[in-house]
Amino acid sequence: MIVQNFMKKRVFFIHIDETVASAAKLMQEHHIGTLPVVDDNNKLIGILTLHSLLRIVLPDFIEFVVNFSFINNLGAFETRIPSEAELDIHIKEIMEKPIFVQEDWSLVHAAAILHNEEMNDIPVVDSSRRLVGLASHVDLGTAIIRSWNL
Repeated sequence: MIVQNFMKKRVFFIHIDETVASAAKLMQEHHIGTLPVVDDNNKLIGILTLHSLLRIVLPDFIEFVVNFSFINNLGAFETRIPSEAELDIHIKEIMEKPIFVQEDWSLVHAAAILHNEEMNDIPVVDSSRRLVGLASHVDLGTAIIRSWNL
């Protein structure tokens, strides 16, 4: 069983020259937390996560996750509106390194990478590193369980 047979082929992605505002809009409209970042040739060059965006527009968010005892009013997180400067930051400035699997890899190999990297979704690339899909831990895990013939 290989990743190609169980990945999502309709993938929302973002170009490296796009902005935080564009990424936030895509994530909000499609209820997604991971955006593969591609170049002009559709090659995967990075990953943008909801966590990365929140780190930019809510700098105290990371501290909150680690130690929330210092915060008296959590409503401040809910009502903060990002500045134009924050929304205009280019994706290339905040994207994370491209962690991915190849479409012909085994499900177990891909699931192990997802687990080790603590990711929910992982981009799937072809042999030229072009983005061809997205696999989630649910996609891969349920496919593996299905193979048990319960």
